[in-house]
Amino acid sequence: HSLEVATISSIIATALGTPAAMALARRRFAGRGAIDLTVVTSLTAPTVVVGASLLGLFIALSVPRGLTTILIAHVAFNLAIVIIVVQARLSGLDHSLEEAAADLGATPWVGFWKVTMPLILPGIFSAFLLSFALSIDDYIITSFVAGQTLTFPLWVAGAVKVGIPPQVFVMGTLIFFSGVLIAAAALILQKRSDRHLKNIAAEDDWA
Repeated sequence: HSLEVATISSIIATALGTPAAMALARRRFAGRGAIDLTVVTSLTAPTVVVGASLLGLFIALSVPRGLTTILIAHVAFNLAIVIIVVQARLSGLDHSLEEAAADLGATPWVGFWKVTMPLILPGIFSAFLLSFALSIDDYIITSFVAGQTLTFPLWVAGAVKVGIPPQVFVMGTLIFFSGVLIAAAALILQKRSDRHLKNIAAEDDWA
C-alpha cells in the first residue's frame, strides 16, 4: 500500500504541480497571491491540523476512509511540494534561452520541449522524489484518513508496541540504498542538464 500510494500520488502531484508552477512563476493573473499563500500554508501548517481537516472533509462528504482517501490526502500535500520545488527551478532559468530558440525558428511548443523542459527536468525529478519520500514516510496525516487500510508507517507504529520485527530493518536498509541510487541518478541528470544549457548557449553565440 505504501509503495502504491507513494508512486501514484507523486505522479499525479507532479503532473498537476508542474504546469501550476509554470503558471505561477511566469504569468500574472488575479488570485495569484492567494494561490501562493495557499501553497505555502499547506506546507507550514501542522500535519495534525492537515490530517484533522482532511478527516473532517471526508466525513462531511460521507467518503469511506481507505486507500482512496489516503491517496487524495497524499496528492494534496505533495502538490504543494511540487509547485514550490519546480518554481524554485524556474526562478533560476534564463528566459533569454527561450527567446533565442524563438529567434532560431522554434515554435513555442518546440521551444518548450527542446529548451525549457530539459532545463527544468532536474527540478521536476527532484520534486517527484521528494514527494515520494514524504509520502512513503507519512504517518500522522495517513493515520487520520486510513480507516482500516494499513501502510508501512502505520504497521511499524503498531508493531513496535510488542517489539521491533526484522522487517523494519530490512525495509529501512532498502529505502536507504534506494535513496542513494536515486540521488546518484539525480546528480547525473543535473550534469546532463548543465551540458544541455551550455550547448544551447554555444548555439546562440554561433547564431
